[in-house]
Parts: sequence; C-alpha cells; structure tokens
Amino acid sequence: MFSPEEDLRRAVFEILGEEGKSISALSRELEAKGYVLHRLILTGYLRALTDQRVLKERAVPPAKIYVPIKSLELDIYELVGQKVREMVEGEKADALILYLLYRLLRRPVFYDELKRAGITGQPPGRQASSEERQDAKRVLVRAGFKIPDSSKAYLIEGEGLQEASAQVLETMMIEMLNAGHLVRETTQTKLLL
Repeated sequence: MFSPEEDLRRAVFEILGEEGKSISALSRELEAKGYVLHRLILTGYLRALTDQRVLKERAVPPAKIYVPIKSLELDIYELVGQKVREMVEGEKADALILYLLYRLLRRPVFYDELKRAGITGQPPGRQASSEERQDAKRVLVRAGFKIPDSSKAYLIEGEGLQEASAQVLETMMIEMLNAGHLVRETTQTKLLL
C-alpha cells in the first residue's frame, strides 16, 4: 500500500532522527531511499512542516538544520497493533488486530495494512471475496492510496472478539485523553480471551 504524502513524511522523520539534518544531508538520504525531490521542493516541504510546528529550524551557518519538535504520531494501524500486543499475546493478538481494524474501518483489511499493525505471518480470518476486495480498494483509492492488484484483503467475524475489542478501545481512549485518573482501579493487566 502506497501513500505518497504519508510515506514521505515518515521517511523525513526517520532520517532526521532526534538530532536533525541539513537540507543537503536529508536530500541525499531521501534519494538513497528512492525519493527524488528537487531541492527547492524539499525546502518548501520542510518550511511547511516548520510552519505547522512539527519541525524546528535551527541556523548553523551556512546551513539550516531541521529538527523534529515531536515524534511522528502513530497511524491507526500502528496504534491498534501496539495496544493489542500490550494486552494480548500470540495468535490471539493477530485475530484481535484484524477484528478491530475490520470493525473500525468497516471493510476488509489489506495485507499491507495488517503488516503496518504488526501482523507478519498468515493473517487469521478469511480472505475477502473479489467483490469485497474491490469495494475496499475503491475506498482506499478514493483516499489517495495505491493498492496493487495482487494485494489480498482479509476479514474476521466476531468469534468471541467483541468483548476483547471493546476493552482495547476503552484502554486506547482513556490513554489518548489522559483520563486514567478518572477510572476506578482494577487488578487485571492482561486481556484474557
């Protein structure tokens, strides 16, 4: 799955690291990763990220160094994958990741999406029919993603995952909203499926 804007942003953040880089150094490393951008376009992109207060520009004559102000935020796939793996172990985690993404996105989930969530082997559940796959592909193409025709999509039915998925979503919301102090203390630390 390929999203030009999101993939470029991730590549820039990975290269900049915590210490930052000059435009020249960043340009060379981006080219090594397959992103060939004119220097003026890269400069404009970095200045736009600076205006959004995502990067900080520091003058180190004769160059300018760009340093991330905050780390790159997790996307929905990484967020779901990370939280489920904290709460569930093994193959049950893979099934819960697929179930949560399937329910949240309301469509079959492509293998590339599952890889971003941390599923590396054969996904659980069933492979989507060609009609289900085409419907899911239309959604992603409309959103600007490029989906290869060879990419498979998967879905999974409830099979006892509803309660576990609700617990994961509750935990995610409480953490994202910093509302842990409002929740009654419990002793359970792992999700039991």
